[in-house]
Amino acid sequence: MKTKCIINKNFTILLLFTVFCIYSLTVFGQSISGNVNSELSEINLGYANVNIYKNGKLVANVLTDYEGNFNVKLDTGVYKCEINYAGFKKITKEIKVAKDEKADFSLPADEKSKYSASVMEEYIKTKKNRKTVISNGISTNNLWGASNKSDTANYGKLTAGEINDFSKWNLWNDLDDGELKINQQYWNFAPTNRYTLQLKDQNSLPLANANVELLNGREVIYTSKSDNTGKAELWETLKFGTKTKISDATIRVNYNGETKTINNVKKFDMGINTLVFNTKCEQPQNVDIAIVVDATGSMQDEIDYLKFDLNDVIFKSKEFSTTLNLRFANIFYRDNGDIYLTETQDFTSVLSESVAFTNKHNAAGGGDGPEAVEIALDNAINKLSWRTDTRTKILFLVLDASPHNTPEIQEKMRNLCYKAAKKGIRIVPITGSGSNKNNEYLMRCLALATNGTYTFLTNHSGIGNSHIKPSTDNYQVEILNDILVRVIKSYTYMPDCQQYVADLGVNLPDSQLVIHNYIDSKNIDTAKVNSSKLINLQDSIELQWKFYPNPTNGIVNIVSNKEIKELHISDLTGKVLQIIRNINPDMVVTADLSEYSTGIYLIRYPIGKQWISGKIMLIRE
Repeated sequence: MKTKCIINKNFTILLLFTVFCIYSLTVFGQSISGNVNSELSEINLGYANVNIYKNGKLVANVLTDYEGNFNVKLDTGVYKCEINYAGFKKITKEIKVAKDEKADFSLPADEKSKYSASVMEEYIKTKKNRKTVISNGISTNNLWGASNKSDTANYGKLTAGEINDFSKWNLWNDLDDGELKINQQYWNFAPTNRYTLQLKDQNSLPLANANVELLNGREVIYTSKSDNTGKAELWETLKFGTKTKISDATIRVNYNGETKTINNVKKFDMGINTLVFNTKCEQPQNVDIAIVVDATGSMQDEIDYLKFDLNDVIFKSKEFSTTLNLRFANIFYRDNGDIYLTETQDFTSVLSESVAFTNKHNAAGGGDGPEAVEIALDNAINKLSWRTDTRTKILFLVLDASPHNTPEIQEKMRNLCYKAAKKGIRIVPITGSGSNKNNEYLMRCLALATNGTYTFLTNHSGIGNSHIKPSTDNYQVEILNDILVRVIKSYTYMPDCQQYVADLGVNLPDSQLVIHNYIDSKNIDTAKVNSSKLINLQDSIELQWKFYPNPTNGIVNIVSNKEIKELHISDLTGKVLQIIRNINPDMVVTADLSEYSTGIYLIRYPIGKQWISGKIMLIRE
């Protein structure tokens, strides 16, 4: 009877998938497609904003592709289609959708805009020429007036790595007490005693943007927001050497005006705290992304990267959803005594406006090492118009130098992290050449304190000056574009209210060797790899493993033909949720995911310095 029950549950899950797909094809069998171009020159306007409204409500928000084309799936009805591009007049058109409709848009120049249509056209032409010569393998130095030092025309070629210290928690603790320990005192900064909350609704869907407080008795000592996976990260203290004595730890959560409290909460080392709200499924669609950039003399490579690749990163990041409403803000900063301290563009939903603002900037000034990082972060966290009803807030901090190190700035950096965490702003540092170990430690602390990750450029692209290697066991070298797309997708994706779990098509984080998985008729994912293909292994061993059922509604069975010393189960952002140790060959072990919210989970284990990996879809009936 038990076997039959499991089979019925699996059949129900697959049936839900089938019904949802048929529903999607039936309801959204029509579309609006077209092209956006300049009325003056007929040049295609790539990455233009296309907003679709029905009865005054925004129902779809997409970007045109590189050639200015778009396609939006819709149900039947009457829609207003609105097109926005920096330097051009906004155009709106009413379209009746009864079948696949075609609508092209030619935008006239807007003489009243602070952006010049002719400048934007020249920018587009330069990008097209630059991409063409790169694809032909021709040297493109000094396009865009770039410095001789920087071959900035290396479209999509900057290499980088990512460290998610939440996913390597034991290693971070070892490093923090080892080779990085000296930096704790240097910055007076050390995130201490981590608490994690998993928040979900009665249907096990994650709840985002809830206000979460860690209390000691009646004193609130840390405040955070639940992220798109429903998790919130909290800390007893960020200050090095502080001896906290929590005698009555509780977590208080407010979601949509309802407040609940968890008593006798446990630190992360003892597990994850879980809370369920009985509430209507209303997932926020707003996403705010701020990019804060060091614009001193050594940062030309990174600035040129943003000029050329930002459009592509955002376009790919948004592909999985037509309903997300993204806004962008930019801050460029230098240091005291330079021609400017900060220059800011507040949030705009028009991506081309953000890129146009970036195009005006080049690297200059600085020269003394440390820069005004704390001033830029203060402006970004406290002065930009972050929305309160967001699914995700991301602050990319692009820099190669740390702030000045004084007691006042140390305290300010900690306070800025407290404020960012309270607003739900996730700081993702991206460090370039010139960054040292002091800066690496501080940036990784900023990421931990605000539920972010740490990214760093590497020497593998051959672009720019030398980059330091991070303090970690191993990392995967990737194209920076791919990392940023993965970060944005993993920070913004949520299963919809029908519990449909999409395949985001992103690389798995943290040095994972991705093995091709398939789902057979028994819902068993299997993988085979010859270990001679793995780095740092001398002997060739045929590895075979499987995990089932997949999708699952909670229980996953795992078996391998070789010993697994340590198996990790992580969420989509890479955070380790469970570790199962000492799995003997051919021994079936069971992992229980029933406490977690619906979503994509990663199952992985190390072989040498590589990882064998797969994905599990957790879906409720």
